[in-house]
Amino acid sequence: MGTVIVLGHRPGLAEAIERRGLEPLYVVEKDKEALRGRRVRRVSDLENGQEVLRAVMSTEAVGVAGVVTAHEQGVFTAALLRDHLRLPGDRDYARALRFRDKYLQKTALPPSVGRAACVYVDTRTGWADLADRLGVPFVVKPANGFAAAGAAKVCSEEEFDRYLGEQRRDAAVGDTALVAESFVPGDELHVDGVWYGGRMLWSSVARYHEPPMNTHDGAVLASQILSPTENPDLVARAGDLAAEALRGLDAPDCVFHLEAFDSEGTLVFGECAARLSGAHLPEIVGLTYGVNLYDAVVALAVGEDPSPHLVAKEPTEYFAYVYLRRFPGTTVTRADFEKRFRCHELSYQDGGVGRTGYYGRVGHALVGAPTNSGLTDIVDRMVEFNAHGRDREG
Repeated sequence: MGTVIVLGHRPGLAEAIERRGLEPLYVVEKDKEALRGRRVRRVSDLENGQEVLRAVMSTEAVGVAGVVTAHEQGVFTAALLRDHLRLPGDRDYARALRFRDKYLQKTALPPSVGRAACVYVDTRTGWADLADRLGVPFVVKPANGFAAAGAAKVCSEEEFDRYLGEQRRDAAVGDTALVAESFVPGDELHVDGVWYGGRMLWSSVARYHEPPMNTHDGAVLASQILSPTENPDLVARAGDLAAEALRGLDAPDCVFHLEAFDSEGTLVFGECAARLSGAHLPEIVGLTYGVNLYDAVVALAVGEDPSPHLVAKEPTEYFAYVYLRRFPGTTVTRADFEKRFRCHELSYQDGGVGRTGYYGRVGHALVGAPTNSGLTDIVDRMVEFNAHGRDREG
């Protein structure tokens, strides 16, 4: 039985590895109940390649067949492990950084790909200079961020100074740690699929209910798969943008996640990751198309063509995920959700008790409908009910 090094843990990825008869060696930042009885090494930071390599070497693992990362933080470290252990997959450190650093990525894009202006925010950068170069408002965020963590739209010098104070409060911040980008209005889309041999093998297009950055202000994270039949032009243009960007970035063979904005009818590149999407996107892709992106990730990790895992069915329903959160003054129960909504999957404790995860998540729901308009209506109603304990149907 071969071993696969897994940076982080996700249930769907664990199941895909088990289906292949491979033995996972997990390197994680946090202990999880699901890892009980497994080979595990804990580290403080998955981005610390030296620490992760030491953890792997300490296990004396034999028969290592590949390495996968369940999270954005592991992209560069995975390249380092592949290089050291001579494993299949991308070993190009500079290319890995193009998919981790937002400034390097936007700088490397071909001129034909529209994108926000982007600059580093170093210790000499002031509000006036950024406002002049980027316009107001603009967005500040960690250069190697993920899951909208640390991202903020700033509209004044006071907000900018407050943001820098918070980011630099607990540790020294280097000159390439933060970026500022011009603000791009519009709906935020994402394209998820498989890039292999320099071309797009398969992709799906989805739309966020609100941009993920808005979750810092209390928005509910949700995303729904867009029907190519109902949205042929938008889906085609999003796929073309993704292919052009991936080609321009010299993307490795990978499962990818690319975000873009539909700004007044023009698609503007947001950012792109050379790894599987987070949240429950792989699950709603699987429910909609029958395509298991986790299986594709594992196939690529062991040096196989992922094509056999990308045979899509004709959708009869389109699916969405909704990340339920806790709202002051609103108390709803699992039974309340079950009474009002037909959920394919629902995870929620009464009153939203429990640990709060990324995006303010305390639970989630997977819902479906035969049409995008019907699915949008369900998502809108569920978001309203989550926040206020009521929806348009009572």
